[in-house]
Amino acid sequence: MSIAEYVRQTLDPTQEPIAEGKSKKVIAVDDTTCVMAFKPHLRSITSKREENIEGTDYWRILNTLDTMNYLSSLGIPTSLAHNKAVRVNDKVYLVTKHVKPIPIEWIVRYEAAGSIVRLFPSLVKAGQKFETPLFKYDLKQDIKVAGTDDPTLNESYIVGLGLLNEQDLARAKQMLGAIGEALKDRLDKVGIALVDVKMEYGFCGDKICVIDEISQDCMRAYDKETGKSLTKDLFRQMKSHEEIVRAYEAFAKRLNPNVESLIE
Repeated sequence: MSIAEYVRQTLDPTQEPIAEGKSKKVIAVDDTTCVMAFKPHLRSITSKREENIEGTDYWRILNTLDTMNYLSSLGIPTSLAHNKAVRVNDKVYLVTKHVKPIPIEWIVRYEAAGSIVRLFPSLVKAGQKFETPLFKYDLKQDIKVAGTDDPTLNESYIVGLGLLNEQDLARAKQMLGAIGEALKDRLDKVGIALVDVKMEYGFCGDKICVIDEISQDCMRAYDKETGKSLTKDLFRQMKSHEEIVRAYEAFAKRLNPNVESLIE
């Protein structure tokens, strides 16, 4: 029996998820396999905008799958348990392994945009390119907990507060740089400039792997010819639902014109 058929026969979409946020939920299929469903939810604290935009979830899940497959081809471990998305009734799912998430958002910056411009105006200007990419680590913590959304960590905090040991932190940093460069080069080949990208890790057994999503919601990227954003910045710029969905589709198809063939 194929993995797709096994998931279709075994999955109960109504069961309680083992993890759920505003933009995704994870449901256990068995002791080793999960499925991840995406939701069409977008939020920007700086723009004070929070909406559901139907269609963004579809292009995010396909772009995440395509990106994870690409990283796997480079030998970078991911949480994927299957290289295709599985359609069950009218919903598309990623098939993943059970993982232990690390509650940190790992960010690599190639150009100045967003919070770094707001917080360090004496040091950087919007659009400034960094000769050496900048790494940033944010604790995954909701704004309701302490009045600050995803507070920034430094490396001594990560180790000293027991989030990772020094060996795992070194591995996570190495992966952050390698993944960032791989994505930057891949986007460059289709005429897209990568400004920054956020990723998350977890433990698959005792090995650090890329988890969650790497999609249009997790990066800033723009068309090199027109300068127009193809990612979540359009939402921050208060663009219409239709324009945002078109850009998400264009981004996914620029990277892989046959991306929809990844559904089975």
